[in-house]
Amino acid sequence: MARIREAGYWTGGAPALWMARYLAGEHHPHHARARRIIYVAEEEGQMIGFIVGHLTSRFGCDGEMQWLYVVPERRGSGTAVRLLDSLATWFVVEDARRVCVNVEPENGRARRFYERQGACPLNDYWLVWPDVGEARTPRHLPAAPPAA
Repeated sequence: MARIREAGYWTGGAPALWMARYLAGEHHPHHARARRIIYVAEEEGQMIGFIVGHLTSRFGCDGEMQWLYVVPERRGSGTAVRLLDSLATWFVVEDARRVCVNVEPENGRARRFYERQGACPLNDYWLVWPDVGEARTPRHLPAAPPAA
């Protein structure tokens, strides 16, 4: 995961060592609970994206999306929406409806994406889904290409 992120020149988030410790359950963000999940998107046997989240009590939330990344050449393809849908489904199963995500104020593209998926501002650095179950809807997927 860190390899594809670094190949795409992503400068946000955690370095590879922190990612490995988080995934191994050895690094815990503030207010994080132990339960966490990872979903990976693949295309032709190659990882093209991932999403990671955990249960939390940060900001009165039940869950937190830790990382979402899609390789640059697959952005806009619906991969991020499908990954978010998978994570949202996991949160709903875990009865974690109020979910937050940290986003730099300057990252307009990410903020617009999350807001289109139903998140709203919590403060300058955080967005929140009051009910992440509402993000689990096919209306957020891009239109399918026309049949040949």
